[in-house]
Amino acid sequence: MTLLKKLSQRKQTLQNLSVGIALAVVLTACATPYDTEKSFWTFGKGFETMQIAADSWQISFVGNTNTDRALTRKYVMLKSAELCQKAGYPYFTFTNEQTNRDSVGQFGAGTTTSDILWGSSTIDKETSTVVEVTGLKQHPANSGARIYDTHYILSNVSTDS
Repeated sequence: MTLLKKLSQRKQTLQNLSVGIALAVVLTACATPYDTEKSFWTFGKGFETMQIAADSWQISFVGNTNTDRALTRKYVMLKSAELCQKAGYPYFTFTNEQTNRDSVGQFGAGTTTSDILWGSSTIDKETSTVVEVTGLKQHPANSGARIYDTHYILSNVSTDS
C-alpha cells in the first residue's frame, strides 16, 4: 500500500471519528425538556405518570446527563401541581420521594493505526426522580408533612432550567 493511500485512509478514519464524536455531543448538549414523555424514541428519558388511587399518582422523571437533581425535582413538582389541579385538589403532598444520579452507559469510539490508538469515550449519567403525590381538598391543620399549594406552584415555578 502506498504512503499516500495510507495517509488518505487515516484522514478518512479521523474524519469519521470526529463526526461521530460531534454527533454524540450535539445529541447530549441539552437537558431533557419538561414536555418529554418517556418512550423508546426518547431513549427512556422523560415523564411516566401512573394513577395509583383516586387522589394519588406515582410520577417519575428521568433526565439525561445535563439534567441535574434540582431540575428533575422542579419538573416533578410542576407535574404534581398540574395533575392535582386537573383533578380538583388545591393542595398536595409527597408521600414518598427519591432522587438518584446514576452512571448508565459508556459510549466510545476509536481506531488504530500501526502503532497509535486514537479514541474517545464518555460515561452517561441519568438523574431520576420518583414521587408518590397525594392531592388534598384542604390544608390539614396539624400535618407533619410538607403541604404544597397547587396554585402557588403553578404561578411561581417555571420549567426554565
